[in-house]
Amino acid sequence: MKHALFIYGTLMPGLRLEAEMHGARFMGPAQVPGRLVDVGRYPGFLQGNGSVSGEVYEVDAVHLARLDAVEDMVPGDRVASQYWREEVTVLSGPLQGQQVQTYVYNRPVDGCRPIPHGDYRRYIREVGRES
Repeated sequence: MKHALFIYGTLMPGLRLEAEMHGARFMGPAQVPGRLVDVGRYPGFLQGNGSVSGEVYEVDAVHLARLDAVEDMVPGDRVASQYWREEVTVLSGPLQGQQVQTYVYNRPVDGCRPIPHGDYRRYIREVGRES
């Protein structure tokens, strides 16, 4: 089974965990509703107002299970998971209107710096950080 997965942080091409996406099929750039916060060496996606920029890839079930492990998602145990996979609707881009899955940050964000424009690549350039 194939899954459409929206990525927005260190899994994107050119960033620290891009190798984890090898074998996935690029489907297009996308914006989805939500917001990003800086939670350390990576961003946290939160449901809510705003728009987050990223890319959608098609992955198979085996690849998705591997990514769940990378994202510290424990299937069937939301409390134990740092990220939780949820569905969002694409706002713009070639997949506009489609449902895709993404990793939502599942820990408290008190004291985390907001990324107001929702673009992680732009943010790390602005703050001068490696991915």
